[in-house]
Amino acid sequence: MKRILSLLFLMAFAVQIFADCSQQVIQLRKVRIGHSGIPMPADEPDLYYDSTAQQIIIDGDGFVNYYDVEITSQSTWEVVVSTSVSGSYGTIDISSLPDDDYIITIDTPLGNTYEGYFQTY
Repeated sequence: MKRILSLLFLMAFAVQIFADCSQQVIQLRKVRIGHSGIPMPADEPDLYYDSTAQQIIIDGDGFVNYYDVEITSQSTWEVVVSTSVSGSYGTIDISSLPDDDYIITIDTPLGNTYEGYFQTY
C-alpha cells in the first residue's frame, strides 16, 4: 500500500512539473518611473507566457486596480493587442497571433512602465 501511495504521489508531482514547463517567465524591466522619479511601492506584476494555453498571464499583487497592456510585433512594429487587465490577476489570449517575437508593455496607474519580450514559436 505504501508503494502505491508513493507511486501516486510521485506521478502527481511529475504531472505538476510537466504542466509548469509550458509556462515561461517573462522578465520585465522598468522603462519609465512615474511620479517624478519618487520610488513607489512595488506595482510590478509577475508575467508568464503559457505556450500550451497560448496566453499571457499577468499576476499582480492587487496594489494597483489595473494594468494597461500592449503587445507589439517586432517584425511589423504594429500593436497587435491593446487591453486592460485586473491588478490582481489577468490573462490575455494570444492564440490568434502568428509566430513572431513580441514586446509586451505594461503601464500602471502609478505612471510606471514595464517591458518584456516573448516568442510564439
